[in-house]
Amino acid sequence: MDRMKSAAAAPSKARYHHGDLRNALVEAAVELVATRGPEAFSLREAARALGVSPAAAYRHFEDKRALLAAVALDGLARLAAWMEKGIGKVASPPGSAARAAAVFVAVGDAYVEFAVRHPAHFRVMFGSWCDHPEPGEAGELAHAAAFPGRDPFQILIDVLDDLVRAGAITTAARSGGEVVAWAAVHGLAGLAIEGVLRLGPSERRQATQHVSRSVLLGLGCSPAVIASALAPLKADPGDLVPKRKG
Repeated sequence: MDRMKSAAAAPSKARYHHGDLRNALVEAAVELVATRGPEAFSLREAARALGVSPAAAYRHFEDKRALLAAVALDGLARLAAWMEKGIGKVASPPGSAARAAAVFVAVGDAYVEFAVRHPAHFRVMFGSWCDHPEPGEAGELAHAAAFPGRDPFQILIDVLDDLVRAGAITTAARSGGEVVAWAAVHGLAGLAIEGVLRLGPSERRQATQHVSRSVLLGLGCSPAVIASALAPLKADPGDLVPKRKG
């Protein structure tokens, strides 16, 4: 039994076997961030976790900062997928003000829930130790390869533009809406993953909807439209993805 434990604990090339070392290193980095934080590991340790040589890792990443940049980009792509899936679950009539507002709320739900379920990705995506593109410039980080569709910021831009097209808010009120909406929802996500707000799934979703409602009101959306948008949104945000095991 002791021999089996030692074998399991020792780094081995058998731990890496699927042939895509670059993505395996990204996954290893996410695990190391989750257990030790972004600062407390090296690219060599990520390689060792996979049982490959440091030289093999350096063929894919110049240094740990480059690896973390890849983790950030991977997280942004995953977040975009969550947001798109949240939008797809909105059942209100296309083109209506209620639908545009409901999509806005669904995007906020997806953003916060992604952060809670993937805190390691989220911390790297927005951490000061990792180069991060300015809003709207995600294309500078291999945009075409990472985002087959829209990046998260473009999704937010389109959602706000749809609010204008549907007559839910005015063009004048729309100005600067990206910063207001992002800051509000991101702030809630940060409070949730750092444990400042200890909320269960239903409480978290209610908090997200309160934040989204406040932002919509600030943008000039009518309370009646917001109420009609919120009414159909009864599904748990966990429906966006399969629930965790255990």
